[in-house]
Amino acid sequence: MIAPGSSETPSIDSRDPLWMLNEYRAAEVHGAGAIMRMGRLADSSSLSSDLSRHMRDEAIHAWLWTRAINEIGGEIIEVDQPYQARLSAYFGIPRTLTDMLALTLVSEKRGVAQYNEHLDLPDVTPKIQRTLRGILKDENWHVRYINEELQNRVRADRRVQDAIDRAEIADERVWAELTVAGLDASQGAGDGAQHGRSRRA
Repeated sequence: MIAPGSSETPSIDSRDPLWMLNEYRAAEVHGAGAIMRMGRLADSSSLSSDLSRHMRDEAIHAWLWTRAINEIGGEIIEVDQPYQARLSAYFGIPRTLTDMLALTLVSEKRGVAQYNEHLDLPDVTPKIQRTLRGILKDENWHVRYINEELQNRVRADRRVQDAIDRAEIADERVWAELTVAGLDASQGAGDGAQHGRSRRA
């Protein structure tokens, strides 16, 4: 991987579909790190187990996007401010495990929505379709287990809902920002327009 800021970093037009795939890859790499941090804070055996599986998924997804980029003759580049970084900027520094789970939930939901939108676009190659469908199976499970974990916490402490609400507001602000910038996944994936997915833990 080329180091951030390296003079060797290739210049890729933001309208190039390779940019989008690099954003997907960057999101999965970022997600693996975030899940690893949460794993150290897990307060139950079941959550620890789920987070371990989740971390494995994120690493595999990053590799799948790396392979997809290589297969179409692209290069791996560093992507500034993936979705999660912007999300944290609006939410604030997550200080508790609950904060982290809430941010991860909205991030995973956003990822599922955007991957599904990408699948519905014209001119998506069979290889990319297979990659998207394979990843979506994991992403849907991520949403389910994190939502169940948070709802259990809400029943024990209603203040947990506040963290979920804050995360949802932050997500909406980030997506509005990306859409205004012309990065929404619904705007021209088939013709190579850049998208601001970069979601996922």
